[in-house]
Amino acid sequence: MAWWFKKNKIPAKIVILDPKPGVAPIGMGFRQAFEELYPDIITHVPNAKIREVDPFNKKIKTEAGDFTFDDAVLMSPHQASDLVWMADLIAKSPEGRPTGWADIHPTMLHAKADPDVYIIGDSMGVISPLFGHYPKSGHVANAMGRIVAQYIGLRLADKEVKPILPDNLCYMLVNGEPREAIAVKFEYAFRPDGQIEQQQFDIDLRSADLVEEDFVWAKGIYADFLSA
Repeated sequence: MAWWFKKNKIPAKIVILDPKPGVAPIGMGFRQAFEELYPDIITHVPNAKIREVDPFNKKIKTEAGDFTFDDAVLMSPHQASDLVWMADLIAKSPEGRPTGWADIHPTMLHAKADPDVYIIGDSMGVISPLFGHYPKSGHVANAMGRIVAQYIGLRLADKEVKPILPDNLCYMLVNGEPREAIAVKFEYAFRPDGQIEQQQFDIDLRSADLVEEDFVWAKGIYADFLSA
């Protein structure tokens, strides 16, 4: 959107009200894009947890101050789907309150309450105390679908099921002319104590090569979806 405003000389600004203390997961790449490409268009406001939205007077109150808007896109806090709630498969905190996420086995991916019920994708709960959740991405969801399919196939064949870990890859287009993107990769592995650890690799340098890689990735993922 910022690139479109800049290209067409539209006198508009984008204010990102971020409840987190900083841009994540690829903070440097985004900050450089904001500051170098769109310094007069994008304003990022950290620690801006929303307290109140007034859609009639077009005002938003946050912990970082109050803001007015012409148009706003509001993203509510994420949680598992209604089906997981209705099935009573939501994890509980040590205090007994719902966490909002499915209570699953971190490697076998089935509900802890029922080994025949698998819960994957954005509904998955905490995987490891070292990093929390897997990224809520299409790449991870696709990998999880394939992993669970293998688990089910092995169980039906009465064979040993060994845990399989995914990876994650995300591309972010930050410029339209020239077309440039940044990217972030995650790899997962078991530590000697059995905990899953996450390694993050940020590609902050904007490049056209990453745009081409993105289209190759997308073509493969879409083909995989449609052929499944």
